[in-house]
Amino acid sequence: MNPMIRRAIRTVFASLALAAIAIAIAGPALASHVIVSTTAPAEVTVGEVLRIPIALRAADGGPLRGTSVTFYLHASFAGVTGEAEIGRAVTDESGVATLTYKPRLAGHHEIRIEYLAPGESEVEVATTAFDATGDVQLYRPAPGVSVPGLNVGLLMAVLTTVWTILFGIALRLVAIARAGREGSVPASGDAG
Repeated sequence: MNPMIRRAIRTVFASLALAAIAIAIAGPALASHVIVSTTAPAEVTVGEVLRIPIALRAADGGPLRGTSVTFYLHASFAGVTGEAEIGRAVTDESGVATLTYKPRLAGHHEIRIEYLAPGESEVEVATTAFDATGDVQLYRPAPGVSVPGLNVGLLMAVLTTVWTILFGIALRLVAIARAGREGSVPASGDAG
């Protein structure tokens, strides 16, 4: 047999052996048996309430009930950048979990959706995206501290009473100190 043919046959057998070893080591591929469908509007306005439903169905088409779904959004705050959890939901009887979200910033938003399918040990991921238009954050903090049932008039009356009591106590302490100092001086007619 020709040495070139012999070398080619050895190369083919060696390649097949390496491929068989690689397949044996890799093991079976674990494919998801969950069908995910999600819909988000293409465009929303900043401050508008957005409802994002995600439907989880088994490979046979039946809904996945009671599956916990977590929603994440890439965000930056105070110099820290990462994914922030923006909501959690549990799938209902029809296999649908819905996130209610109000975007505060304009731009492209990509939401990562994580869920753990029943009988699985790995968290699975899906994504959806939308664009928010607008240029204001639509959030104005209320000044001061809001305490339900407590109005300004009542608060001022309580503060006035407290300060009046404190001022009265301070005046009595000064009077006691003066009386003690005056009582320690001997009377002028008692030299004796």
